[in-house]
Amino acid sequence: MQMQAGEGPGAPTYHPAAVALQTLFALANETEREIARGMRINLTDFRALSALERSGPVTVGRLAEDLGTTPATTTAIVNRLESRGYVARHRGADDRRQVRVSTTREYSTGIMDLMRPLMTATDRHLQALPAAQQSAVADFLDVARHLMRDHLHALSERDSQ
Repeated sequence: MQMQAGEGPGAPTYHPAAVALQTLFALANETEREIARGMRINLTDFRALSALERSGPVTVGRLAEDLGTTPATTTAIVNRLESRGYVARHRGADDRRQVRVSTTREYSTGIMDLMRPLMTATDRHLQALPAAQQSAVADFLDVARHLMRDHLHALSERDSQ
């Protein structure tokens, strides 16, 4: 079974699961924008929060690398997020000059409260599937994750040339 990706007779066709995955990516982007809007922050600031949730405490320099922004821009992002109570700065115990940034417990709890209904519904649906189907879904999503990471790397490499 194939689905057409675009209009016109020459448009490429893709498996319905590939089309569904592309739609899921678009919905994830919309969800990200809606959460940022609800938090009254811009999308760049929300992406910084997401990066910090994934990485744990990091320096502003490392966060800048993760976001692809300059350290000065990242400092401004951290300042805005800190003023809202979403992140905190922590000085190193051994080297007081080193400062790490992390999300606050309040932010982490708040984001989990927003995402919990989706995570619970997804988990419930997956748990209801036979074990073989659960495994197939997990395997497919793992492959999709690797393909997405490889594609992102290829795009980054292309832009840096």
